Amino acid sequence: MKYKTTIRLYFEYGKKVKGLSFWKRIWNNRFSAELLKSAKEKGIEQVIYFNVTKGYLQNQPIQWGITEIVSAKHPQCIEMTDFESKIISFLNEQKQLLGKQKIILVKNEIEILI
Repeated sequence: MKYKTTIRLYFEYGKKVKGLSFWKRIWNNRFSAELLKSAKEKGIEQVIYFNVTKGYLQNQPIQWGITEIVSAKHPQCIEMTDFESKIISFLNEQKQLLGKQKIILVKNEIEILI
């Protein structure tokens, strides 16, 4: 039996995508949007973008998220769930986009069907 795997990608709100055309850089250069669209195109079963309210990454100061303008350092999270082979294949295809992105693997050994 094959089990589903979940990965989480943590990144800063201000993370930009490199190598875009002029117009895409102006209007839609968010890392989260590009990764979400790429995952949908590749058929990843489930992708959720979490808008984090409070937190910090890599021992930075805590980002409270209490202002109208979000700090570029504010943490964000994208979670993907699918078969491990499909996720690894997707990540390999997206190496240029991901760069040195930190990825947390959450291995789901049990599926609960209710």
